[in-house]
Amino acid sequence: TMKTHSLLLIIASVLTSTLSADTIELQSGVKYEGTILSEDEKTYLIEIHHSDSIKDERRILKKEVKNITIDSADTKDYKIIKFFVPTPDMLSKKSYLKRIELASSFLKKYPGSTRARITEVKTILKTLKTENEVISNGGLKLKGVLISATQIQKKAYDIDAIILFLKIKKIARSGNYQLSLRTWENLQSNFPCSSAYQESLPIISRILKAHKAELDNNLNSLELRMSKRAAAIKSLDSHDQSRAAQVIAEKNTIYEALIDKQQKELKTKWLTIDPFNKRALDYNLRNTKAAITKINRMDTSKLELAAPHISSTWSALNNGNIPDAEAGIKKLTSMKLPSKYIEPITQQLEEKKLAIIQEKEAEENRAREAALQAEAEKKAAEKEAKKARKKARPAR
Repeated sequence: TMKTHSLLLIIASVLTSTLSADTIELQSGVKYEGTILSEDEKTYLIEIHHSDSIKDERRILKKEVKNITIDSADTKDYKIIKFFVPTPDMLSKKSYLKRIELASSFLKKYPGSTRARITEVKTILKTLKTENEVISNGGLKLKGVLISATQIQKKAYDIDAIILFLKIKKIARSGNYQLSLRTWENLQSNFPCSSAYQESLPIISRILKAHKAELDNNLNSLELRMSKRAAAIKSLDSHDQSRAAQVIAEKNTIYEALIDKQQKELKTKWLTIDPFNKRALDYNLRNTKAAITKINRMDTSKLELAAPHISSTWSALNNGNIPDAEAGIKKLTSMKLPSKYIEPITQQLEEKKLAIIQEKEAEENRAREAALQAEAEKKAAEKEAKKARKKARPAR
């Protein structure tokens, strides 16, 4: 994930840096996090760290400095490691291993660090190893909860819906309304019986309203913007006018092809916006208004969740209750869940039914064999009894 990638960049930057991380406090009370690059009789040359990527150099008079705190090596490394837990959702196995490596390295590198710090890093390392074992075996962490591979199979429908919902929220934070709504189309189409879909409705409602405001603004200002563009082109010489008109025409052709493709192939209601294209603006606005109206009229109390039916169907299978399992699958099919979420249950049901048939056949075979054995033993006993009677008969 982007969050993980950024964190690893920070780790790499700090652990490979040859400079010290210092805190410079001025007499005025202002504090700077940075690095003292050099000093002379009257000043310090300081590299100030505004962020991981933004730094600048500043020369500060020594008489203005109240205090300088230079972090020890173990303090610098600890400041990174202490944020390793709680781990973010859906952290990769590779990222877990990197964190484990750095935490382990800290314990080997700084055995003389404070007892509290050593204890905390050991706790962090234990947590990372425990979670990594689950992740390495096909599990994941979602909403702060570890989910095993077995649980994933049984909760796949809700898990995939949650992941999609988290993606929608992340895209929405970037302000990309079209992509947020297109992603929501997937949630709406494939996961309408999920709790994530229900949770998405208030957020989508806000996105739709923001998108409507954006579209209204584009449409209301369209005529003025078109006039300004025309006036700007008219102010050019004839050659540049011709070239500008050609560029605009080419751009419009490409854009029209794009939105036609989005309508036909993606079948999306949320077209990429060109603030100068009235057709797409009107199209998005109509769909936005319709979606707002639909959500406002929706009675969420009547939305049926699939999770309880999925759970009870798996339980019926585990308990060997074939009729209830079959009824559960029928219910899930009627709720129009995508087939990939029903197929594993159906497959388990068929395997369970086959196992029951095979066990029944095995029992019948054992019964037949037992009957044959009993018959054979009976005949042998009768034969022995006959021999005994014949032997005991007096001679004539």
